[in-house]
Amino acid sequence: MPSTPLETSQSHRPSIDHLIEAAVAEMRRDDDCTPALVALQGMGTPEGLARMLDLSRSAEPIRRRLAAVVLGQMHGPGQRSDERAFPEPACDALLRLLDDEDIGVMVDAAFALGHLGNRRCDPALAARRHHEDPHVRYAIAFALCGSTTPVAVEALLALMDDPYDQVRDWATTGIGQCTGVDGPVIRAALLHRVDDEDVFTQVEAMHGLARRGDARVLPPLIRALSHEHLMPHLFVDAAVAYLGLEEDTDRTEADLMARLRALLEGGTP
Repeated sequence: MPSTPLETSQSHRPSIDHLIEAAVAEMRRDDDCTPALVALQGMGTPEGLARMLDLSRSAEPIRRRLAAVVLGQMHGPGQRSDERAFPEPACDALLRLLDDEDIGVMVDAAFALGHLGNRRCDPALAARRHHEDPHVRYAIAFALCGSTTPVAVEALLALMDDPYDQVRDWATTGIGQCTGVDGPVIRAALLHRVDDEDVFTQVEAMHGLARRGDARVLPPLIRALSHEHLMPHLFVDAAVAYLGLEEDTDRTEADLMARLRALLEGGTP
C-alpha cells in the first residue's frame, strides 16, 4: 500500500539527534541561516525538553550553548514562536548555565533568559552587571530590557554608564521604553546619555525623554534632526513621540524640527 502524504512527511522528518548535530554545525559556522536550530526551538514537547536538559549538561561547551539558545525560545506544536512551552524548567536550567565556566555559555544563557522573560531571574542577572567580560554585560542589559523590577532598574541604570557601546545602548533602551519607571533619577540618567558618543544610545535616551514629555530633550533633539547630523532619520520616532503624533505619521525631519522649535520658543507646533 502506498504511503499517504502524512506518512511520507513523518518518515522524512529529521530526528532530534539529526537536528542537534546539524544545529551544532550551524553554531560552529556562526551561520545566520539556522534551520536546524529553529526546528529544535519548535520541538517544545516533553521529549524535546528532556533532550535539551540533557544537552545542557554536556561536557562540550558548544552543546551547552545550543541547549541555552533552544531553551530560551522553545515553543510547542500549535504555539506561536513567541510563546514558551516550558518556561519554568527552562528557567531553572538557564540559571544554572548562567554560572557556567565557559563565557560563551554564560552569554547565551543570559540572552536566552532575556527571550524567556521570566522576571524571577532578574536578581541573578542583575548580580552579573559588573562582570569583567563586556559580552556578558551586553547580554545582561539585553536580558533585563523591559523589566520594571527594582533590582533590574538599578542594574540598568548602572549599565547605562558602561564603557561598552552596546551595553549602554540596551540599558538605555530598557530604561527609556518603560515609561512606568520615572522620576528625577531616571530622567537624569537619560539626559546624561543624549550626548553619548554612540548614536544609537543617543536615540534611545532622547526617545525615553520624549515618551515622558520632558522638555529638556528639545534642544538636543532639534540638533539631532538637523541635516548636519550623521543620521537624523534615527530621531524621527522620538520627535513624533514628543509631539504626540501617530507613529505612522509621514513627516520630514525639517518639518518635525520646525514644530519642535516652535514649542521650544513658546509657540504652537
